[in-house]
Amino acid sequence: MEVPLTAAWKDAPVLDCYPVHCHYRDDNLWAHSRAHPNNLILENLGLEPECFRLQWVSASEESRFAHVPWEMAEQVRKLGPSPYRTP
Repeated sequence: MEVPLTAAWKDAPVLDCYPVHCHYRDDNLWAHSRAHPNNLILENLGLEPECFRLQWVSASEESRFAHVPWEMAEQVRKLGPSPYRTP
């Protein structure tokens, strides 16, 4: 996943279905294995690791599906704007 550093936003929520219920199981597990390296990259760039979040959510969890991105947006908003933001 590519996220431009000059974007006005700095959060990247990734919602995947649970691997045990998904026909994309291998891809979901691969994404999970890359979550920690993504956080290290963010730290090296001077961004908070809270800017990236991988969350497994089932399509049957409508309220959670809506709540997770909202919760992350609130968390990142508290962190402030991206230092790479261009005017």
